[in-house]
Amino acid sequence: MPLTPDQLRSIPMLRGMTDTQLRQLASVFEARSLPEGTLLFEAGEPAEAFYLLADGEVKIYEDDQERYTLRPLAPIGELGALAGLRRNTTARVGKAARLWMVTREKLLTFFEGHGEIALAFYQTLMHLIADKTQRDQTRLEDMRRNIIRTQKAMKQMRDFVLESEETPLSETLHNRLEDLIQHNRRVNYRVQPPDTLPAIVRADGNALAPVVEISRTHVSFILEGGQLPAEGTPWSGVLCLSGPEIPISGKVLRTINRRVDLMLDLLIDAYGSILDGYLTRVQMLDFMV
Repeated sequence: MPLTPDQLRSIPMLRGMTDTQLRQLASVFEARSLPEGTLLFEAGEPAEAFYLLADGEVKIYEDDQERYTLRPLAPIGELGALAGLRRNTTARVGKAARLWMVTREKLLTFFEGHGEIALAFYQTLMHLIADKTQRDQTRLEDMRRNIIRTQKAMKQMRDFVLESEETPLSETLHNRLEDLIQHNRRVNYRVQPPDTLPAIVRADGNALAPVVEISRTHVSFILEGGQLPAEGTPWSGVLCLSGPEIPISGKVLRTINRRVDLMLDLLIDAYGSILDGYLTRVQMLDFMV
């Protein structure tokens, strides 16, 4: 099957183009069908091409540790290829995969002959860079708060050990450490949905509320009309993640102006997997492979 404009729009830096422009651009991509275990690229080698995963899985490794599992539709390595950098990670096919590939040389040659498409591309690219800078600031603030929280918890455990005589420590230490480990999981970091991968909450009466921050455990959205829910009350709706939709429920932590901060109830595995996939896609915008 040919590469379609909708498939190309899954690459954030191509979202600003028209269908006609994307059909022209599709001509430089090559189809690849690769078996499980195939090496796409290895850390340290020059980034000469990028890929669009259309079927199967690709796993991203950093220092021999699996970092991400990518599923369709997912762009792979586009920023590194365009900048001509060396790969920071290794990419290997998980389940047998079907991909579209384009080399940096072919893409730049195409842009030389299609100035209007090149202009749309670079305008979108600049917007992505600005979004990335803003998300970096939010993530750094989260990291700072997590470090402070960890330090305080370690001090509390130290004082507990010093003051305890007969109380067994193992279970308390284990539970506390487990809590810290879970809290610092990557999926629990807040992300701000970029314009290229918007997230929306559909509330009662089909009112649409744009999501401004989201993690595996929390979601914050702007409820532009209607009565705001009271702090501490249960709330439910539908979370729309640039395509997939999942029902969500939780407790309202606070409201600030028209912003609602919701702590999510535990999601069933299928819905949790969809949310994890969305968070991975957003985080991958900031992660150079």
